[in-house]
Amino acid sequence: MTDPGRPGSSDLRDFSRQVRATVKRHERRDGHAQSLPDERESELLTLIEELRVADEELRAQNEELIGGRHLIERERERYRELFDFAPDAYVVTDVNGTIREANVAAGRLLSVEPRFLVGKPIQAFFEQGSRSQYQKQLDQLCHSERIDDWEVWINPRKGSRTPVSLSLSRAPARQDSKSGYRWILRDITRQKNAEDALRELNRDLELRIASRTAQLAAANLKKDQLIFSERRAREEAEIANRVKSDFLALLSHEFRTPLQAIFGYTELLEREIHGPLTPAQQRDLKRIQQSQQHLLGLITTILDFARLESGQGIEVQLTAVAVHEILCNMEGFVGPQLESKNLSYEYKCVDDSLVAHADAAKLEQIVLNLLANAIKFTRGGGSISLECAGANELVHIRVRDTGIGIPPDKLDAIFEPFVQIRGRDATLGGTGLGLPISRRLATVMGGQLFAESVPGEGSTFTLILPAFPKSSPSPGNANDSPATNRS
Repeated sequence: MTDPGRPGSSDLRDFSRQVRATVKRHERRDGHAQSLPDERESELLTLIEELRVADEELRAQNEELIGGRHLIERERERYRELFDFAPDAYVVTDVNGTIREANVAAGRLLSVEPRFLVGKPIQAFFEQGSRSQYQKQLDQLCHSERIDDWEVWINPRKGSRTPVSLSLSRAPARQDSKSGYRWILRDITRQKNAEDALRELNRDLELRIASRTAQLAAANLKKDQLIFSERRAREEAEIANRVKSDFLALLSHEFRTPLQAIFGYTELLEREIHGPLTPAQQRDLKRIQQSQQHLLGLITTILDFARLESGQGIEVQLTAVAVHEILCNMEGFVGPQLESKNLSYEYKCVDDSLVAHADAAKLEQIVLNLLANAIKFTRGGGSISLECAGANELVHIRVRDTGIGIPPDKLDAIFEPFVQIRGRDATLGGTGLGLPISRRLATVMGGQLFAESVPGEGSTFTLILPAFPKSSPSPGNANDSPATNRS
């Protein structure tokens, strides 16, 4: 807008023309030799010169004004470019909320061209719930310079409602306008969507955590129940074990009573108190005595097992034992069983002078258990062999049979108490304690017992014991100072 008290460009041009015309008239008058009095002539020349100076000054000022106007126009264009290039909607309103200026982003947000937004009330685009806060937010500007993060929902001319974050500040009055407000409207749709997604994720996580917590609680409850059940089962098993051990000990003790009577009668028969015995009767009496010893060994085996189950150890007397002297008598113990199943028996000892560092009674018990086991699982017409050999200061005793054999996955299980391999043609008997106790006895004597087998072809049980040192006393004198081992 032009100041009415300041001359315009056309006035300046008229003034310059008038000054030039006055100078030309004066020059023409001088050419016609018309002269004025000297004083008036001097005043006229002075005035003409002043007019020329004033004209030059006015021209210089006019050029400066034109340059300033161009600069202002460029700055205004630059401001407008920045105003329209702003990413957020920018609106200037008067104190009543009527829009005076709006940038391109505001037009996109409100779906109205910026030039058509001028003159419209900004609160007309607010949702009903946000309009009620309008005056309240403006009143807060009386106590602060600006308001930030005022979230409202707006209804564009086209499209669905949009969440925006408002920043509001006062616009000071200018010469060409009154005071008003500056509005910055930022579209926060993505932020709201992210917040909704985050809330949904948190809700899902809470549900999953609650579900997992419930599962863990159920798992812990089940674990506690299993621990309680396992503890109860262990206690019941320990009680049953003690009852079983007590029963076996009692049963074995009760077996000893009639066995002692049998020992007494066989001893009377052996002394021939009631008359001499025939050779056949003496052989039968010898077998009865051997069977008595075998039965006593079985009773001892049961007692040993009961003692092991109750946590007690087994006492062994480790001495120099002539292996051949014990093994050569084994056929007499198992002869009736071999005959009843028509089994062939072979004893073979590579070195008759082998001496083991062992307990003679326990060694005999182990070998008898192995032979009884071989007879039980060998079909009629089969063969059983007993062998012994020495190697690397060790004594190897093997019992071979042509029985039903043992599956590979059962080679360790057969040394567990009460475990027996069942075959179609095998006549089962016994307690299933012979092999477990035999292995424990071998271990106590510093040896080992293991099995090798081919199903359907037979099995081989090998007992390995340490050999008696050659520098030690002979077997005949070794019993004077036996070594006791307890396990």
